[in-house]
Amino acid sequence: MRKRSELFITALQIPVDYLMLVISFVLAYLIREGSSKPFSVTISGHSYLNFMLVFLPIWLLIFASVGLYKMRSDRRNLIDFGNILAACASGVMVLIVIDFMSPSPIFPAKIIPVYGFMFALVLVSLGRILMGILQHTLSIFGIGVYRVLLIGEGSAADELLVALKTLKKRYRVVATLASLADATTTQLAQLHKLHQIDMVMVADNTNNEERAVDILSFCQTNHIGYQFVPTIAGLYTSRIATIQIGEIPILELKPTPLEGWSRVIKRLFDVIVTTIIVIVTFPLQLLIYAIIRLKDPGPAIYKHECYGRGGTRINVYKFRTMQAKYCLGAKFGGRTIEEVLKGLPKDKADEFRLTAKIKHDPRVSRLGQFLRRTSLDELPQLYNVLRGDLSLVGPRPLPKSELSLAGGVASLAKIVTIRPGITGMWQSSGRNDLEYSDRVRLNLFYIENWSLWLDIKIIIKTIWQAIFRHNGI
Repeated sequence: MRKRSELFITALQIPVDYLMLVISFVLAYLIREGSSKPFSVTISGHSYLNFMLVFLPIWLLIFASVGLYKMRSDRRNLIDFGNILAACASGVMVLIVIDFMSPSPIFPAKIIPVYGFMFALVLVSLGRILMGILQHTLSIFGIGVYRVLLIGEGSAADELLVALKTLKKRYRVVATLASLADATTTQLAQLHKLHQIDMVMVADNTNNEERAVDILSFCQTNHIGYQFVPTIAGLYTSRIATIQIGEIPILELKPTPLEGWSRVIKRLFDVIVTTIIVIVTFPLQLLIYAIIRLKDPGPAIYKHECYGRGGTRINVYKFRTMQAKYCLGAKFGGRTIEEVLKGLPKDKADEFRLTAKIKHDPRVSRLGQFLRRTSLDELPQLYNVLRGDLSLVGPRPLPKSELSLAGGVASLAKIVTIRPGITGMWQSSGRNDLEYSDRVRLNLFYIENWSLWLDIKIIIKTIWQAIFRHNGI
C-alpha cells in the first residue's frame, strides 16, 4: 500500500514541473529578445505567454506517459534523466509541429523552442532534485519510511535485509520472522499493533501456500503492502508489479488497481457526481421522507451496519421500505433477524437464509416496493458517499449476517480492500436474479479490474435497469 507522503510528493511534482516549464520558455523568450537580432515575426510577450500557459499542460501528459509520475517506493535516483530527456524532446517536437502547421507563427524566432528545450531539461531536473531532497528530508523524521516485517531466512532473506539497510531512507526493518510457519495471524496482529507495519516482505523458499494465503489476507484486511521474492509466484490471482531492491527482484501483489492516483480519481469522480445528484434529487428526497413518516410510524431512514473499507463497521442509510414491525435495530424494538424470520412463512425464511434476499418479500410495504423497483430507496446512501463510507460503484456493502455466504474471512479480506458501493457489477448484471456466489464473484472481478470507464458503464447500466426494467438495486 502506498504511503500518503508518496502521493503528496507525486501530486506536488505536477505543479513544480509546470512551473519549471513556464520559467524555461519565459527565459527562452527573454534571452532571444535581449539579443542584438530583431524578431523575425512580431509576437507580443503577452500572446506568447498565453499560448504557452495553455499548451504546457499537454507537455505534462507526455511526462505522465513516460512514467514520470509513477509512485515507486524502490526509486534510488533523485531524478530519472533519461525519461525527462525523452519527454522534453517529445514536447518540443510537438511545439515545432504545431508552429509549422499553424496559419500564424507561435514563436517570434525559431530558436526559442530550442532554448526552451535546453532550459526545460535543466530546470525540470532541478525541480525533481529539490523534490527528492524534500522527500529525503521527510524520511529523516520517519515520514514516508516503510516499516517492514521481513519473513524468511537463508541467502535470499540475508541479501534482501542488506539491500533494505542500504535504502534506510525508504525502508526500516522493524521485525523479522524466520519462516512462514512462524507468521501466524496472532503473531502478525501483535507485531502490527507494536510496530504499525506498512509492508510485509517474504523471502521464504518453503512451499507453505496455506500460510502464505493467510498472511496475504491479513495484509489486505489491514491495508499492509505485501511483497515477496519470486519463489511462490502464481500463489494468488491478483495484479503483480515488479520492482527491484538492490540486486533482488521483488514481486508485489496488488489486489486492486485502486491505489495512488486511481484512488484519488475515483474519489473525485464520486464527490463531483454525487454532489450533482444530491442537489437535483433533494426535493424528491424530502417528499419520500415525508410520505414514509405519514404512512408508517417509525424512522423514515433505516441504518444498516455493514463492513466498510478495511473491515471497519459503517452505517449504510436507506429509505425504510419494510413495515416497522419487521425492521431490526434498537429503534424498532431490538429484534434480531432470526426473530423476524420466525414470523415469516417457512419457505420465505429458508430463501432468505440461502440468498440473503426474498422475492415478493412480505415484509416490504407497498410504498417500499415502488422505492425498491426504482432504486429510490438508495438515495440516502449518497450522503454515505460524501462522508467517505461508500463509493458510487463498488462491492455491495456486506452485513455481518452475510459473511459466511460471502465466503468467510478469506473473501472479506478482498471485498473490504476498497470502499463498498451503492451499485456494482452484480446489481447491473442480473440484479436480484443472480445466485449469491455469482454476486461475490462479480464483486471480486470488479475489485481486481477496476477502471473509471468501468464505473461509468456500471452507473449507466444501473440507471437503465432501474428505469426500464424496474429491478431495483
